[in-house]
Amino acid sequence: MLRSLTVGILLLITTTLVHAQTITVTGQLRERSEFSDKIFLENAHMDAFHLLRARLGAKATITDRVNVVVEVQDARFFGGSASTQNIGASAFDLRQGYVEVTGCADGYVSFKLGRQVLSYANERLLGGIDWSNFGQSFDAGVLRVHLGDVRVDAIGAAIARNPINIDYARDVFLTGLWGVWTPEGSRNSVNAFWLFDTPAGSLVRQNRHTAGVVAGGHIGMLDYEIEGAMQFGDHIMVQNEEKHHISANMIGARVGYRFPDALGLRIGAGIDRLSGSDPEKTDTYGVFNTLYGTNHKFYGFMDYFTNIPTHTSNLGLMDIIGQVSIVPVKDVVFAVDVHLFSTVTDPVKALPTRDPEWSSSIGTEIDVTAKWKLAEVVGMTAGFSMFSANADRPVLRAIGTTTESSTWGYVMTTVNF
Repeated sequence: MLRSLTVGILLLITTTLVHAQTITVTGQLRERSEFSDKIFLENAHMDAFHLLRARLGAKATITDRVNVVVEVQDARFFGGSASTQNIGASAFDLRQGYVEVTGCADGYVSFKLGRQVLSYANERLLGGIDWSNFGQSFDAGVLRVHLGDVRVDAIGAAIARNPINIDYARDVFLTGLWGVWTPEGSRNSVNAFWLFDTPAGSLVRQNRHTAGVVAGGHIGMLDYEIEGAMQFGDHIMVQNEEKHHISANMIGARVGYRFPDALGLRIGAGIDRLSGSDPEKTDTYGVFNTLYGTNHKFYGFMDYFTNIPTHTSNLGLMDIIGQVSIVPVKDVVFAVDVHLFSTVTDPVKALPTRDPEWSSSIGTEIDVTAKWKLAEVVGMTAGFSMFSANADRPVLRAIGTTTESSTWGYVMTTVNF
């Protein structure tokens, strides 16, 4: 299977390159060593492992209006292959493979069709999840309309294919509109969007709408980002067809100020609030879902809350953030982020297995990060994080937990060309 995929990709690349006017080759090699003690067990040993990602892409300009992009990727753990000949490995894949046509309708319309990365605004709801060793791409089509300072994308993506059999299961898809207004000469922009997707599993299927606004940019040394979104639609239990109305919301705000004459000091603060279930509203599903977003960059680098709402036990999430960063020398950035996590819904009222001593407080995470540029194409990042959990932490409950703190660190080297 892997050999057939490889041959097919190479044939696609070769055929495309033969007809190209110009070819641009890009690539990335990234290695990350992680040292993890995240599991809240006092006698657990530190787990050390290494992740390697290699990407190679080519953009072929067929005409002045037609481009073809092909990018392959291999992502693996050190020691994860069955042998040094890579027998049995399945980490090799086509990350991107699409055609892009521009300049249609007197230059107002363009489109991209094929496997591609969908990244919008701050990636809160739709992004490439590039921190992950595999990342995220979609089998999709995007029709873009340009109207001066306004750009509107019509998006259609296939998320999961379910062939018809005796028990019909529909395909999972994502559609929507995403508009961006960026005034000429401004460092500010406003995004407005509507997304519709149909997630389905063995227990639940949904018809889910997500609509909202993201505004951000810079005013002098001040940077800001303000956003809000609501979700509505149907949440249906598969077994008995019991239907609940979706009514969920999310708000987020970040602001920071930079002092360029004080080692580039930046001081920032923020708050994120994702709604959770309300036990008094039995006909409503009130948990906000972060869709296909890059959660790593928002809710702490230790990734305890990457699968929302599962990781928050449907209780929602409140995250109060403090940030400090400096640039002590050229091409070096040192930053500290602090997150104060709690649930929006009282766990004593909402969880079926409850304890009167439980608290809505989850805990505190501290993320220390250092980034430096070693050469024109080489960068390094190192980080250390510590999580201090509340003693009564139903959201982070795990069988046999014996400690209230956890740690994690990493060193990552990235070469882009």
